[in-house]
Amino acid sequence: MAESKWTFAQKFYTDFHAKTAELASHLDALKRSSAAAPDVLQAVAVDVSQLAKSLAEATGSLPSYDQRQCEIQLKSLERVLEELRGTSSAAPKFSFKRKSAKSKAPAELSSGNGPTPRDTLPDVGSASGFSSLSFRYLTISDLASRSSSGEISLSDISNCIMNMLPHDKTHISAIHLQRVTNCILLLPHISGSVLLHDMSNCVLVVGCHQFRMHNSTEVDVYLSVGTNPVIEHCSNIRFAKFPDALSQDPAQQRREVPAVQDFSHIRASPSPNWSILSEGKKKHDWPISPLQGEALIAELRAVLPGDRDRESILQDR
Repeated sequence: MAESKWTFAQKFYTDFHAKTAELASHLDALKRSSAAAPDVLQAVAVDVSQLAKSLAEATGSLPSYDQRQCEIQLKSLERVLEELRGTSSAAPKFSFKRKSAKSKAPAELSSGNGPTPRDTLPDVGSASGFSSLSFRYLTISDLASRSSSGEISLSDISNCIMNMLPHDKTHISAIHLQRVTNCILLLPHISGSVLLHDMSNCVLVVGCHQFRMHNSTEVDVYLSVGTNPVIEHCSNIRFAKFPDALSQDPAQQRREVPAVQDFSHIRASPSPNWSILSEGKKKHDWPISPLQGEALIAELRAVLPGDRDRESILQDR
């Protein structure tokens, strides 16, 4: 996406979310009141209609992921408005007609200047992925039968090492991780976005165009990224550049970590929620060969950043 298009997408997503959040708060207040005056509801309906129009006009200029998120937020407002007006038929109906395009844009996130807690992960069934696994060494070949979508989703993974290097067998356009604990994740450089929720005591190696992390703690991130990484509601996150030893792209070896944007700390002072990983703490020997049993556990104990969690690695075995 051209830089001007990225700039438009970033501003639109940020403004759109701010407006939907304001309308949602207004509707919530009306729900708590004994009754909402028809003229008040009509005014809200006009605002929702204007949002729908602006989103329709922006179709084709937004990343497909952001487009879906905006539509979800808008439809939520419509449902609440319908409830307040008494019947579903009383509320105005809005439709989203996508403009025709010569080429279909890949699924991706916005550049990270507008992250929100509304960012959601797709169901594991809708993308290539893993769910509910523990004490496993996983490789890219494990995804061979589930790689058609180009998006990889992982959820409820604990005490695992995932080595997806090299990645020449599968094209990966986006990676979504949710509820990942006590894991080492060696991921390749992908063309799109990485979206992370609820990670704890992990080491992550990844290259991507956009990076967002929410509600996570005690994570060491070795990163190569095309835009400023974004965190929100996170703590004890440490960043380092993508390891030269694992890089398949010479450009990654020259790229340092850009300035991190912390949307939970908007003051001018440095954020207390992230730092640069010191040279003495960096990992240099990576588990690129399969490990099992006690060898896998020993590697997790040696590499994972949270000292207080190391003994807990054996609890669920």
